[in-house]
Amino acid sequence: MRLVSLALALLAVAVVPLAGCGGAPQMTQVTPGPHIPGLKLSGKWYSAEFGDMRLIQDDKRVTGTYEDPRGPDHNGRFDGRVEGDVLWLDWIKPGNTVAAVFPMRGSMWARITVKDGITRVEGEWGYDENHSDGGTWSAEKSQFQ
Repeated sequence: MRLVSLALALLAVAVVPLAGCGGAPQMTQVTPGPHIPGLKLSGKWYSAEFGDMRLIQDDKRVTGTYEDPRGPDHNGRFDGRVEGDVLWLDWIKPGNTVAAVFPMRGSMWARITVKDGITRVEGEWGYDENHSDGGTWSAEKSQFQ
């Protein structure tokens, strides 16, 4: 009986510290700043994480496509909105099951900055509804449209 009690006590000591480790991943809390007057996101962009991007802005709505550096089976599209100085996007990669590239989707956000005529975005992307569990990303709008 003492051996069973000792084993249960050791198990409790090992498991209790892990109790707070589970649950949903935490998302970054993003508070948009003021609107950027004259903001024009439409055009060609480049992102090391998403490759060549083409965005179309219609008022606050933003749609577009990306050409992933890993090849056409990884390409996808964006759909989202501008809120203040933050770009919110949902991304979809249709995939190609024949090439073992499975469909994926997620969310992302980026803070928009315009400095010396250069428009950049920097933020985080994630899978499904989490907009920050995939990593950081950035992009810069091409000067040559």
